[in-house]
Amino acid sequence: MELRFRVGSRSVDLVVSEHDGRTTVTIDGREVVLDDVAFDDRSVTVTIDGVRRRVLVDSERGHVHAAVGGHSFEFIPSEEAAADQDSARFCPEITSPMPGKVLAVLVAAGDIVEPDTALLLLEAMKMETTVRATHRASVVEVRVVAGVMVGPGDVLLRLEETLD
Repeated sequence: MELRFRVGSRSVDLVVSEHDGRTTVTIDGREVVLDDVAFDDRSVTVTIDGVRRRVLVDSERGHVHAAVGGHSFEFIPSEEAAADQDSARFCPEITSPMPGKVLAVLVAAGDIVEPDTALLLLEAMKMETTVRATHRASVVEVRVVAGVMVGPGDVLLRLEETLD
């Protein structure tokens, strides 16, 4: 099975194959052999070189939201990624990459943030994820507070791009 996804502004090729009872995943040419794969309603547990990792997974409108090791990823199908040639452009709404609880809001309205600035912390099933700015921007509105539950795609903050 071959798939192409957009993760953030990057296009990712994913190939999953089975040979001799083993599953191999190739991501952008890097091959990883999975010792074991197990699925449940909200996660995939993979074992690689004897190490088990649980990946939290949620799907919404064809997008796959995944969280592992404190990082979150939104996989967008290639058809949609191809249709959106402007994927690296500024987006004024920062949305939740997964369902979870807001642990901390690290910015306030009026703050100026740089690319990669931590905006807030989310938690899903005891795993923390930091939501970060992608561009230099001014925080216009904070729509959440610590302790609230959010779903994938919920608007957390509104930003305005700052070019100076």
